[in-house]
Amino acid sequence: MKSKLILKVSNSAMIFSILLLLLVSGTVKSQVVPESEIALMKFGKIWAGVTANGGKGSFEYRAGFFPNDYGILGQRGQYAEAYTAAGIVLSVTNWYNPDPLVDSVESASVYRMVNEYLPKGKVLEPLTNNIRYRYPVQIMDFDDIVLQDIGDYNPNYAGFQTATYDQIVEVKNEHLFGITIDRKIMQWTQTYHDNYILCDVEIENVTGQTWENFYISFQENTYNIYFSNGSNPSPQANERFNPAITWQHYYGGRIGDSLRVFYEYSADDPRAAGDNMGAPVTTQGGRLIFPDMVFMAILHASKEPYSDPSQDVDDFLQPKITYTGKATEIPYNQADDQFGSSNFYAVRGGYSKDYPMTGNTHPGTFHGINPDEEGVSDYSNYVAGYYSGAHEKTVAFGPYNFEPGKKIRIAWASGVAGIGFEKAQEIGRKWLNGNLENPPAMPDAETGWLPSNFKFPLDATEMDKRKDRWISTGIDSVMLSASRAKWNFDQNYQIPRAPAPPESIEITGYGDGVEIKWSGQEVEAMDNFAGYRIMRRVSSLDTVYYHSIYDSDESDLGPDHVFIDNTVLFGAQYYYYVQSKVKIAENDTKAYPANRGKTLYSSRLLHPNIDYINPPRTSTELLSDIRIAPNPYNINDPILQNYGFTDRRGIIFFNLPGTLDIKIYTENGDLIQTINHDSPVKAGSYTWDMITSNQQVISSGIYIAVFQKPNGEVSYQKFIVVR
Repeated sequence: MKSKLILKVSNSAMIFSILLLLLVSGTVKSQVVPESEIALMKFGKIWAGVTANGGKGSFEYRAGFFPNDYGILGQRGQYAEAYTAAGIVLSVTNWYNPDPLVDSVESASVYRMVNEYLPKGKVLEPLTNNIRYRYPVQIMDFDDIVLQDIGDYNPNYAGFQTATYDQIVEVKNEHLFGITIDRKIMQWTQTYHDNYILCDVEIENVTGQTWENFYISFQENTYNIYFSNGSNPSPQANERFNPAITWQHYYGGRIGDSLRVFYEYSADDPRAAGDNMGAPVTTQGGRLIFPDMVFMAILHASKEPYSDPSQDVDDFLQPKITYTGKATEIPYNQADDQFGSSNFYAVRGGYSKDYPMTGNTHPGTFHGINPDEEGVSDYSNYVAGYYSGAHEKTVAFGPYNFEPGKKIRIAWASGVAGIGFEKAQEIGRKWLNGNLENPPAMPDAETGWLPSNFKFPLDATEMDKRKDRWISTGIDSVMLSASRAKWNFDQNYQIPRAPAPPESIEITGYGDGVEIKWSGQEVEAMDNFAGYRIMRRVSSLDTVYYHSIYDSDESDLGPDHVFIDNTVLFGAQYYYYVQSKVKIAENDTKAYPANRGKTLYSSRLLHPNIDYINPPRTSTELLSDIRIAPNPYNINDPILQNYGFTDRRGIIFFNLPGTLDIKIYTENGDLIQTINHDSPVKAGSYTWDMITSNQQVISSGIYIAVFQKPNGEVSYQKFIVVR
């Protein structure tokens, strides 16, 4: 259906994507062209890049801090999707094309913000990126952790005084038709609103012409996303999640529907044996690496174009057109198209009319089929289905009679919700062990929260179906998230504000445990301050989760705070983050009703704990007390995982003096590494990552460790490595 449109933007978009890649990598250090500016949004569970011109991008998030435990989705931007109000398409039927090769009124015109006539797009007001909070000053074992803010730290920004978002990116574009598109993209770190990005777009007709049959449309998909969970440890090739294999469902087209939500979730691959919905990894205890759902919730769509914002009324029947499928597979009924444009045929509801959603839909709307309601187990077995590539979730608003000086406002939230990864690990384990029970209170005894005519894979066992029913409980989470986002919009973005994170955090390993020091003067000045929480886990594995080791109340005040974690395994790899807390008032009318009286935590993302700490033991002075563990070292020893060595490398030298040199030799006497152990806290242990001075991982064999104190005293020990 959209092949014409894709061809219009492909060449320029490819060049722009390369430029964006250079920008993200830091190769290009400054920008003078407003259309080339970008901004990153990383304050919630959706990480995304904003292109100033509203076109394609190329964003990468996997290096550095991309927290797997938090279930981050990194939107790559390569399809100019609506996560950040990119890829907006405007359509009219009476545009005069000034191109000398055309020089006429086109029967139907369908163009994105970046197109063949505006290959770089057009920016009227340059992109700005303001953030309310910055990362705390961090010191880990006396080393400064250098973090660069992802936006302009500007707590005095006017918008922060009247709304509670924690990051806002703004830019104003001009479309080919002379229409302006004012885009605001917002994100919250607030505990109950951190799983979506909210886009608020105002479109204005600044020409002297009335546009007839005016439509606004955009798309999203799951295919173009990086997933933080599911790579550590990495599944085998045949068990990796394929983001092209998904079901799509639009809720909002039928009479009685209370929200407008387009969501997408994992499907079974009919080409593989068994049921792999949720992407279970049998070689890792059955854990599900994609149990959640990606959604787009429509929050507002103007009923009619307006001049005065007070006249703007939300029309629940908008979007009047929805459909899903592979763009190039969508059928085009040319005989029924008076305008002669396959793109416009789909945008104005032609495809959806030909292949409509079943049930009691609203008159005058055109909603296409929901693939998961077709009564087939094959996710791609419908008229616009396909076995590879993205299945686009498309919404179109209109038709409007768009007069000069009038505006149209569209607002939506793009997010992720579901059962969560810790619950998914439990479900996967029970599924694999054959003792999984059905979720409680299922609305349908057979399909759970899935459509009543949903078809499980033909070879699905009862245990498979129970797994899928648990995944379907995530639909409730999607609807709850959409309801919260709608509430946020209706409160003019004045929901309770998230607490400020601590200003500084210092984590140090001592012989009696790990000392965590922090200060939080800004949050303690908030009227609803409620204390602090410290979260900890061992290792960076996807399968290990954070748990609270310290939780205080509103009396925890002062310029400095100290907590010593003495429940640690000496030498293990520990990760910590510190959160401040505030409490929502029971009578706070701006808070979502179910959240009133609850505690809010500063975002886990505002304390990027990039580095781990190895708690040492107290130092001793006798070289004869030194011990090496594990010895022999065996890569398959479970102790390695218990200590957090996710790369299965780690040898610990215990009972060390505070200062000495450790030289490691092969059995043949070749020096392969020298360690200068000089601890300012006289730490009595050191964890070696088994990498030589030439940056090579040591192989199996016998090694000799020589320990030498500054006074010349020497001892040595042998250790064995089996890989």
